[in-house]
Amino acid sequence: MYSALEIATWFLLKNNAEIREHEATNDDYEVYEGITHLKLQKLLYYAQGISLGMYSKPLFEENIEAWQHGPVIKEVYGNFSKFGRNNIEIKMDKQAEEIVTKIENNKEVLEILNLTYNNFAIYTAWQLRQMTHEDNTPWDITQRNKGLGQKIDNDLIEDYFKKEIIA
Repeated sequence: MYSALEIATWFLLKNNAEIREHEATNDDYEVYEGITHLKLQKLLYYAQGISLGMYSKPLFEENIEAWQHGPVIKEVYGNFSKFGRNNIEIKMDKQAEEIVTKIENNKEVLEILNLTYNNFAIYTAWQLRQMTHEDNTPWDITQRNKGLGQKIDNDLIEDYFKKEIIA
Protein backbone atom coordinates (compact mmCIF):
# COMPACT_ATOMS: atom_id res chain seq x y z
CA MET A 1 0.00 0.00 0.00
CA TYR A 2 1.10 3.53 -0.70
CA SER A 3 0.60 6.80 1.08
CA ALA A 4 -1.81 9.30 -0.44
CA LEU A 5 1.12 11.70 -0.68
CA GLU A 6 3.07 9.21 -2.82
CA ILE A 7 0.10 8.82 -5.17
CA ALA A 8 -0.29 12.61 -5.28
CA THR A 9 3.39 12.95 -6.20
CA TRP A 10 2.95 10.51 -9.09
CA PHE A 11 -0.07 12.45 -10.46
CA LEU A 12 1.77 15.76 -10.23
CA LEU A 13 4.93 14.49 -11.89
CA LYS A 14 2.97 12.78 -14.68
CA ASN A 15 1.02 15.97 -15.33
CA ASN A 16 4.12 18.15 -15.28
CA ALA A 17 5.86 15.79 -17.72
CA GLU A 18 2.89 15.86 -20.11
CA ILE A 19 2.70 19.63 -20.05
CA ARG A 20 6.43 19.90 -20.81
CA GLU A 21 6.15 17.34 -23.60
CA HIS A 22 3.31 19.17 -25.32
CA GLU A 23 4.99 22.55 -24.89
CA ALA A 24 8.14 21.12 -26.48
CA THR A 25 6.20 19.85 -29.50
CA ASN A 26 4.19 23.08 -29.81
CA ASP A 27 1.00 21.06 -29.52
CA ASP A 28 -1.65 23.74 -29.40
CA TYR A 29 -4.52 21.44 -30.38
CA GLU A 30 -5.09 20.02 -26.91
CA VAL A 31 -5.38 22.01 -23.73
CA TYR A 32 -3.09 20.68 -21.06
CA GLU A 33 -3.74 22.25 -17.72
CA GLY A 34 -1.87 21.79 -14.52
CA ILE A 35 -3.21 20.22 -11.38
CA THR A 36 -4.55 22.47 -8.66
CA HIS A 37 -5.03 21.38 -5.08
CA LEU A 38 -8.77 20.84 -5.66
CA LYS A 39 -8.15 18.73 -8.74
CA LEU A 40 -5.48 16.68 -6.98
CA GLN A 41 -7.91 15.79 -4.19
CA LYS A 42 -10.46 14.56 -6.71
CA LEU A 43 -7.90 12.51 -8.65
CA LEU A 44 -6.90 10.82 -5.40
CA TYR A 45 -10.53 10.07 -4.64
CA TYR A 46 -11.07 8.54 -8.09
CA ALA A 47 -7.86 6.50 -7.85
CA GLN A 48 -8.93 5.11 -4.48
CA GLY A 49 -12.38 4.36 -5.87
CA ILE A 50 -11.02 2.58 -8.93
CA SER A 51 -8.69 0.49 -6.74
CA LEU A 52 -11.54 -0.44 -4.42
CA GLY A 53 -13.92 -1.07 -7.31
CA MET A 54 -11.56 -3.20 -9.37
CA TYR A 55 -9.55 -5.02 -6.71
CA SER A 56 -11.53 -4.54 -3.46
CA LYS A 57 -8.49 -3.07 -1.78
CA PRO A 58 -7.46 0.48 -0.99
CA LEU A 59 -4.62 2.17 -2.82
CA PHE A 60 -3.65 4.23 0.24
CA GLU A 61 -4.51 3.99 3.91
CA GLU A 62 -5.43 7.60 4.68
CA ASN A 63 -9.12 8.35 5.14
CA ILE A 64 -11.10 10.30 2.61
CA GLU A 65 -13.33 12.86 4.29
CA ALA A 66 -16.46 14.69 3.16
CA TRP A 67 -15.55 18.38 3.04
CA GLN A 68 -17.44 21.30 1.56
CA HIS A 69 -15.87 20.98 -1.90
CA GLY A 70 -15.94 17.21 -2.02
CA PRO A 71 -13.75 14.32 -0.94
CA VAL A 72 -10.48 15.36 0.73
CA ILE A 73 -7.47 13.56 2.18
CA LYS A 74 -6.47 15.73 5.13
CA GLU A 75 -2.77 14.75 4.97
CA VAL A 76 -2.53 15.84 1.33
CA TYR A 77 -4.47 19.00 2.09
CA GLY A 78 -1.86 19.92 4.69
CA ASN A 79 0.90 19.48 2.14
CA PHE A 80 -0.53 21.29 -0.88
CA SER A 81 -3.19 23.75 0.31
CA LYS A 82 -0.57 26.52 0.27
CA PHE A 83 -0.84 26.51 -3.54
CA GLY A 84 -4.47 27.64 -3.33
CA ARG A 85 -5.98 27.82 -6.81
CA ASN A 86 -2.61 27.79 -8.54
CA ASN A 87 -1.17 24.78 -10.32
CA ILE A 88 1.07 22.68 -8.11
CA GLU A 89 4.64 22.43 -9.30
CA ILE A 90 6.99 19.89 -7.81
CA LYS A 91 10.50 18.99 -8.85
CA MET A 92 11.86 15.58 -9.68
CA ASP A 93 14.32 14.98 -6.87
CA LYS A 94 15.74 11.76 -5.45
CA GLN A 95 12.72 11.16 -3.21
CA ALA A 96 10.26 11.80 -6.06
CA GLU A 97 12.25 9.52 -8.35
CA GLU A 98 12.09 6.73 -5.75
CA ILE A 99 8.31 7.15 -5.49
CA VAL A 100 7.86 6.99 -9.27
CA THR A 101 10.08 3.90 -9.52
CA LYS A 102 8.22 2.17 -6.68
CA ILE A 103 4.85 2.84 -8.33
CA GLU A 104 5.94 2.01 -11.86
CA ASN A 105 7.30 -1.34 -10.67
CA ASN A 106 3.80 -2.28 -9.47
CA LYS A 107 1.80 -3.18 -12.58
CA GLU A 108 -1.58 -3.17 -10.79
CA VAL A 109 -1.07 0.24 -9.17
CA LEU A 110 0.29 1.73 -12.37
CA GLU A 111 -2.82 0.48 -14.20
CA ILE A 112 -5.09 2.11 -11.61
CA LEU A 113 -3.23 5.42 -11.77
CA ASN A 114 -3.12 5.51 -15.57
CA LEU A 115 -6.84 4.66 -15.76
CA THR A 116 -7.58 7.44 -13.29
CA TYR A 117 -5.36 9.97 -15.01
CA ASN A 118 -6.54 9.17 -18.53
CA ASN A 119 -10.24 9.22 -17.61
CA PHE A 120 -10.42 12.01 -15.04
CA ALA A 121 -7.48 14.42 -15.49
CA ILE A 122 -9.20 15.59 -18.68
CA TYR A 123 -11.76 17.40 -16.53
CA THR A 124 -11.24 20.72 -14.79
CA ALA A 125 -11.07 20.85 -11.02
CA TRP A 126 -14.54 22.34 -10.90
CA GLN A 127 -16.00 19.68 -13.20
CA LEU A 128 -14.52 16.97 -10.96
CA ARG A 129 -15.95 18.73 -7.92
CA GLN A 130 -19.38 18.74 -9.51
CA MET A 131 -19.07 15.03 -10.37
CA THR A 132 -18.32 14.14 -6.75
CA HIS A 133 -21.30 16.23 -5.62
CA GLU A 134 -23.92 14.39 -7.68
CA ASP A 135 -26.83 12.82 -5.82
CA ASN A 136 -26.11 9.50 -4.12
CA THR A 137 -22.33 9.67 -4.51
CA PRO A 138 -20.32 8.58 -1.46
CA TRP A 139 -19.59 12.25 -0.66
CA ASP A 140 -23.27 13.19 -0.96
CA ILE A 141 -24.45 10.36 1.28
CA THR A 142 -21.76 10.97 3.91
CA GLN A 143 -22.15 14.75 3.81
CA ARG A 144 -25.93 14.56 4.19
CA ASN A 145 -25.89 11.95 6.94
CA LYS A 146 -22.97 13.01 9.10
CA GLY A 147 -21.82 16.50 8.25
CA LEU A 148 -18.60 17.87 6.79
CA GLY A 149 -15.24 16.45 7.80
CA GLN A 150 -16.58 12.94 8.34
CA LYS A 151 -14.82 9.87 6.98
CA ILE A 152 -16.29 8.50 3.76
CA ASP A 153 -16.41 4.77 4.34
CA ASN A 154 -14.32 2.70 1.91
CA ASP A 155 -17.18 0.17 1.60
CA LEU A 156 -19.43 2.97 0.39
CA ILE A 157 -16.79 4.08 -2.13
CA GLU A 158 -16.22 0.50 -3.30
CA ASP A 159 -19.93 -0.20 -3.83
CA TYR A 160 -20.43 3.07 -5.70
CA PHE A 161 -17.45 2.56 -8.00
CA LYS A 162 -18.38 -1.05 -8.78
CA LYS A 163 -21.93 -0.05 -9.73
CA GLU A 164 -21.52 3.41 -11.24
CA ILE A 165 -17.99 3.92 -12.53
CA ILE A 166 -16.39 0.60 -13.43
CA ALA A 167 -19.55 -1.08 -14.73
